Amino acid sequence: MFGRENAIGVALLVLCAIVALVLLSNIASGTRPRLNGPSWLGPALAALFIGGTIWAFVSRPGHRWPWDKNRD
Repeated sequence: MFGRENAIGVALLVLCAIVALVLLSNIASGTRPRLNGPSWLGPALAALFIGGTIWAFVSRPGHRWPWDKNRD
């Protein structure tokens, strides 16, 4: 279940669980979350995401799926 091919799924599941716990604790306490981080972090993450998306589409044209789409 926790093999190498499932690592990204497990990591995203853990991240979603952490975010859910933080949001539920804020709802229960009636407070609003305040993020105190560097101002460049948001634009840097957005640029990284957009650049990674463009790189993924350009680096492997025609090879979108690692499996055969015609097979059931």
